[in-house]
Amino acid sequence: METRRQFLRKAGAAAAGMGLMLEWASAVPARDQLGDLLPQRQLTRNGEKVTAFCLGGYHLGLAEHPGDAERMIERSMALGVRFFDNARRYNGGRSEEYMGRFLTPKYRDQVFLMTKAPAKTGEGVRQQLEESLKALNTDYLDLWQIHAVGTPEDVENRINAGVLDVFLEAKEKKLTRYIGFTGHVNPATHLWFLEFLEKRGLELDTCQMPLNVCDPSYESFEKHVLPVLLKREYGVIAMKTMAGGSMMGGRIDTTPADIATKDIPDVVGMSDLTLANLHQYVYSLPVSSLCSGCRFTYELDENVAVLSQLKHLSEQDMNRLIELAKPYAGGIVENYKRVLT
Repeated sequence: METRRQFLRKAGAAAAGMGLMLEWASAVPARDQLGDLLPQRQLTRNGEKVTAFCLGGYHLGLAEHPGDAERMIERSMALGVRFFDNARRYNGGRSEEYMGRFLTPKYRDQVFLMTKAPAKTGEGVRQQLEESLKALNTDYLDLWQIHAVGTPEDVENRINAGVLDVFLEAKEKKLTRYIGFTGHVNPATHLWFLEFLEKRGLELDTCQMPLNVCDPSYESFEKHVLPVLLKREYGVIAMKTMAGGSMMGGRIDTTPADIATKDIPDVVGMSDLTLANLHQYVYSLPVSSLCSGCRFTYELDENVAVLSQLKHLSEQDMNRLIELAKPYAGGIVENYKRVLT
């Protein structure tokens, strides 16, 4: 079995060798006409960089008052965030509408704008692209992703229904600059899709998937998918870096109804794990960006503060964090993962 040392050496060599994520451990500072940016990392094969922190769109749409969403966006821009995530139908479309109202009119030329389409037919994703462009108040996306692939059968069905064709067409027509896919159920699904693409001489640009300290101990995306993505020069966007908030003992959208809230362990409260070292762990992987949702601006400030004190964790440091999290891996905490049968 491959040791963690061997894995990290291979991942680092792949990242450096292909020139995709140079300086992924330290990231690259920069500024634009609005001020200093957060450190940037390379996302795409042609050298496009994004801020190492990406504001998640789902939580933005939870704001009941538009003013709260506007303050989150303005605070993000002031802190140097320039990468923004979203998806069609997040909160009934409200997440995209908030960005279309408060982000793109003022900052479209300064930000990297991503959204995702969950529909499972070509006609469906084409319609969702039109809806997203309208809601986001823009005539193009920087990144559009096939959203939340579940099983290999799910991916195959979407392909047969024309989803991939529409994504490739959208990029060719410059309705989106880059295309990718997301998923959190099982690494086998990602590997199936990547193999399908390679056999047909196709390649997407990005992949968004769960990466956190629990992941290496259960159905691991880090161990199984990350090295393949690096080898094929995909930009890697980390999500669920705190298991969607489940590590804090809270319910998330994938928590099964038969799990009582009192039975969800507060991993952070019960161990030496903290927000800082949870995110330090992910930033120490060869990822392009860490996508995290924030309900309140103080949560955003805490997320961004990690980057101001960023250090590349040693193998020993990372193994220690994995061991702390191991008793909580899978099951209740990583409830978004499923074993495929």
